[in-house]
Amino acid sequence: MDFTILKSCVLCEKEQLQNIYKTHDRHYGIKGEFTIDKCGNCGLVFLNPMPSDKHLTSLYPKTYYSYQDFYEKDQSVIRRIFKKYIINIGTLDPVFSQPGKILDIGCGSGKFLYGMKKKGWQVYGVEVNENAAEVGNEVEQLNIHPGDLLSSKFDSDFFDYIRSNHSFEHITTPEPVLDEVHRILKKDGKLLIGVPNIESFNGRLFKKYWWYLGAPVHPFNYSVSTLCKMVEKHGFVVEKVSYNGDYAGVLGSLQIYLNRNNGKMSEEGFFIKNAFFRAVAHQIAKLLNLFKKGDAIEIICSKK
Repeated sequence: MDFTILKSCVLCEKEQLQNIYKTHDRHYGIKGEFTIDKCGNCGLVFLNPMPSDKHLTSLYPKTYYSYQDFYEKDQSVIRRIFKKYIINIGTLDPVFSQPGKILDIGCGSGKFLYGMKKKGWQVYGVEVNENAAEVGNEVEQLNIHPGDLLSSKFDSDFFDYIRSNHSFEHITTPEPVLDEVHRILKKDGKLLIGVPNIESFNGRLFKKYWWYLGAPVHPFNYSVSTLCKMVEKHGFVVEKVSYNGDYAGVLGSLQIYLNRNNGKMSEEGFFIKNAFFRAVAHQIAKLLNLFKKGDAIEIICSKK
């Protein structure tokens, strides 16, 4: 079955579901209309009906950004400077005293793992797209398992650091995934989860036109509250919460809103392509992060 109709919330198990949006894909041209529900008890937001993992994986375009071969990309000096110093925030990963074993869930072709390997870490990844996994394995031997976490069969208490950065919201069954993460993480290991923040200023302002709503490839959308409750339910303690949105939540949402009736995708339009507006929007995003209203959140957890 490609879809399952959810009668109750997967987080709090209450039957208090409310339809909040009927929307379309704004990023990749995926056909269809998608219904998004919100739990009236805990606030978790999710697609309903919920697609199967197999069906959701089939919807991703071959051009999806994290599937690309990043090793041979040659950008101009000006573009590299702009991306590094003007519109870059970077993931707020925990600090470790020495390298260890790291797992990146939903690692794409392995760009982050490539950097960690150069720092001396033993790197592992899981990626449902076989072609993306092949890129990382053939070029840099990044130990990327082509499949999901549950099929990877890692040993218990194996990893010092597990990371799911902007991949956790793509998972249709977060609860068994968190149970598996708990099993394979060392007792003193760290877990980082980075996801869009549905309760951000832009999420509330733009609603179904919010850049990060991401239907259907984001089957779940989390807030700080629902994400923390989700990990705590599965044996983790949240040690740190950070807000880490960038220009896309501001400028991308505006572009989607402007494109809402013309059939164009999110990256088509004057504002989203303009470097000046990107730079300005990025400063706005940093201000929103400061006031804990940013479009992305990152939590660092450990085992209870």
